[in-house]
Amino acid sequence: MRITLLMSMLLTAGIAHAGVLVNSPVWVVALQCDGYTQCYASSNGSYTGSLSGARRFNDMEQASRFVESFTSSIRDKNPQIQQINEPVCVQPAANSTIEKNARPC
Repeated sequence: MRITLLMSMLLTAGIAHAGVLVNSPVWVVALQCDGYTQCYASSNGSYTGSLSGARRFNDMEQASRFVESFTSSIRDKNPQIQQINEPVCVQPAANSTIEKNARPC
């Protein structure tokens, strides 16, 4: 009986403290690069063919300042600021409006 009660308390505590995945907006700078289907700025003078290597910004103003710092070779690749959403694990507050059916993380 004690073991069952202890296990129940541990499981309930784990669920109560679990985070949930939410989509968070970030900004990246897409480029048009020869030989790449996808191309993103990774620094003010280099680029990558992978979204995972793209430099990310929390707001569009930061991304705009980044574009203004580009070297001429990157500026010539038609930079376009794009907003994307990425999953982030957050701890919802007790009175949170985050949906109760959100995916746990």
